[in-house]
Amino acid sequence: MKIHLGMLLSASALVAPATAIAQAAPSTQEQGGLQEIIVTAQKRAEGLSDVPISISAVSGEQVENYGQTNLEQISSSVPNLKITQTAIANRIAIRGIASGDNKGFEQSVAMFVDGVYYGRDQLSRLPLIDMERVEVLRGPQPTLFGKNAIAGAVNITTRSPTDEVEGSISGLYEFNHKELILTGVLSGPLSEGLEARVVGYHRSMDGYFYNQKLDRNEPNVEEYYARGKLEFDRGGPFSAELKLEYADFETKGQPRDVFGAVGNYKDVFQGPFFVSTDADYVREDNGYESRNKVFGATLNSELDIGERTLTSVTALLDYKTRETVDVDFSGVSFLDGTNLREDYRQFSQELRLTSPGGEAFDYIAGVYYQHAKLDVQDFTLFNPTFLALGPPFNALGDTRNDRDYSQTSDLISAFAQGELSLTDRLRLTAGARFNHEKKSGRRALAIVQGPLSTAPRPVVEAVFRALNIEEHEIAGKLSEDSFNPMVNVQYDATDDLMLYASYARGTKAGGFDVRSNSLPDSTTVAKPGEFKFDDESADNIEAGLKFKSRNIAFNLSVYRTKYKDLQVNIFDGTLNFNVRNAAAARTQGVEADFRAALAPGLTLGGAIAYLDFEFTNFTDGQCYYQQTPGPDGFCDYTGKRNGLTPEWSGNLNLDYVTPVSGDLKAAFNLNADFSSSYIAAVNLDPRTKQDAYAKIGARLALAHSDNRWEVALIGRNLTNQRILQTSSSMPLATTITRGAGNAYNGIIDRPRTIALQLTGRF
Repeated sequence: MKIHLGMLLSASALVAPATAIAQAAPSTQEQGGLQEIIVTAQKRAEGLSDVPISISAVSGEQVENYGQTNLEQISSSVPNLKITQTAIANRIAIRGIASGDNKGFEQSVAMFVDGVYYGRDQLSRLPLIDMERVEVLRGPQPTLFGKNAIAGAVNITTRSPTDEVEGSISGLYEFNHKELILTGVLSGPLSEGLEARVVGYHRSMDGYFYNQKLDRNEPNVEEYYARGKLEFDRGGPFSAELKLEYADFETKGQPRDVFGAVGNYKDVFQGPFFVSTDADYVREDNGYESRNKVFGATLNSELDIGERTLTSVTALLDYKTRETVDVDFSGVSFLDGTNLREDYRQFSQELRLTSPGGEAFDYIAGVYYQHAKLDVQDFTLFNPTFLALGPPFNALGDTRNDRDYSQTSDLISAFAQGELSLTDRLRLTAGARFNHEKKSGRRALAIVQGPLSTAPRPVVEAVFRALNIEEHEIAGKLSEDSFNPMVNVQYDATDDLMLYASYARGTKAGGFDVRSNSLPDSTTVAKPGEFKFDDESADNIEAGLKFKSRNIAFNLSVYRTKYKDLQVNIFDGTLNFNVRNAAAARTQGVEADFRAALAPGLTLGGAIAYLDFEFTNFTDGQCYYQQTPGPDGFCDYTGKRNGLTPEWSGNLNLDYVTPVSGDLKAAFNLNADFSSSYIAAVNLDPRTKQDAYAKIGARLALAHSDNRWEVALIGRNLTNQRILQTSSSMPLATTITRGAGNAYNGIIDRPRTIALQLTGRF
């Protein structure tokens, strides 16, 4: 049955055009021509072709049509956006810049949902349900999106209540991995001037890896999400919208494979220590579990003051995650059951005053306040298996090092941006944001011996010190000020063509190293830890053009960005990563996209990006296996390209909708996402190279002419490409083999999927 469905879908894809469009899944009007894509990248509704920014907009319709449920799934269709998960974190990268695996980092790409900052990395896993659109703004966005948008911003807008009753029920079932998605929406008026919208969602999946050790498919997913919106608008000067949302999403197991055995790794890890290194979607480890709970409340209100609008956005965000990780990624019981806990609470308030628009001088000005509290616990367990390995490893058996971190932060910002029309065709935009932030942090580490650990305490502590781990407690405070200006010039060469050039400076906040295992001034370990790190900055120059006629839209941007004092994790050669401002980088390239209405119902679209990334100064890089380190034990990355930065990426899409009869219509959709090769490991190990690939998808749908119902068959990655998303060396591999062997592990993208989707609307 699966084979027949796959053949049917593949055949339909070959003979029919398709939709999956990365830039916005645009619709074509029945009379022909392109519909305008509306975005809010500059805090006011504008056409995409009028915004002087390199931006991609993914419509909520596309997200629903392809069963996409989070940003990670969307990212493969947006050039120069890459979202990956690691053992303990999620990374959002734009143009090759992302934050590393440390809970003390702010994200390099700021994520906003309905105008509220969602800054924690795991919130990128939040289900995307009933979306209006997802906007991806590339390059520093300092003025309107604030501090920590140093690489760009992801701006998510959810749908609002409607003044007429409407609703939908949608179900999707994916056959290969037994994935089930159920979504329900109900919207309409409650009384005059009062409207509501309620959304409910559930997703479950067995997974596409088989864990032999635990006898289960992974990642096994269970997700629940609910959102309610209440909108008050009686046509007067005041309106308000209250949003409440709750998410509970749980995952058991990661799509992580072990591969690329080198030297005597296979010889050592045999018998009771067996670790499979075959690239076959079969693995064995002792478990990974992650559960996240998110509660959010947002009150968005507007007051008309003459022709101006005063907007207030008040929000509370509460986030909890609990993870249990087998951090040796194998069936061998070495570092099983490591516990990670994160509790985060954020309150924010923004006020901004906006001019009516369309005047000789338009402006936005405002203030922003944010208070946040973060608590992180990290318990690394050394399994009793070490007791049988002999000295010095036996002193690690049945012990753990417990890290406990707490942080509070307060951020105050003031910002303004104005656009002056110098002539009918020439406009000058300038803006700036001033940020003042205070943080206080405290970290404590304790070494705990379990009941099976019989080694004398001084011996245990000495072995831990040999691993650069020691008991300690440290606290500190920081205060940062930053001023981030921007300037932009726009010129309408014709009624259809706009040219622009811009400069912007962005910053990302400093902070405290959550994961370091010793004190910065320690004299009892070979490589002392870290605690405080400073902010980083970027200077971006960009130029481009935007063209839109009735049937064709084309956008092109050329950019160059220099980053200073990049916050990076420095591997100490044992088990530890310390945060330092140890790198500088330059990114430059070209990004282009187009849409074309070829005929009524027929649209062609695509995008392509070229990325040139270079570390201009990074002398303390982690050496990969068998690489010769420098005198200080590090390897020089200066002049090298960062990992996970393909030189070329893009997509091509075709969408065709045609009437079948008086009451029926058919939609045929085809899409391809492509990437050139890249190194998947942050230590630039060439053994983790991912070759160039093209990922093909298709959709075949039959629907009522007024969209009351729809039946669709959806295929993704139809050619079954095996794509390595991120990678690293196997922990302890070189330690156990005494440097004579190694292997690698990595997150693997989902293989071929074929799903049936049913939707009913009223």
